[in-house]
Amino acid sequence: MSLFTKYLKGWTLRTTTPSFDVGEEIEVFVAESNSDGDGHAYIGDTHLLIENAGPDTVEKRVRVRVTEFDETNATGRGEFLAVVGESSYTG
Repeated sequence: MSLFTKYLKGWTLRTTTPSFDVGEEIEVFVAESNSDGDGHAYIGDTHLLIENAGPDTVEKRVRVRVTEFDETNATGRGEFLAVVGESSYTG
């Protein structure tokens, strides 16, 4: 094993379009909400529509269960479970 290989062992690259499995629970920040009472989260270039995450969840960290995901378009839907944290900044 070369020194270079040893140095890079265990390194992985992150993608700008992460994918998620149906049923997976993740924590994301809600960026905005629409008039239907759903929230939007953006993880890199991936977009999740979060059902029932209304305006009171905007700029908060929430737990979401992924209900559907299209890896080709990097879009999906999720079910709002709970608020788990506040924003890391104050405005």
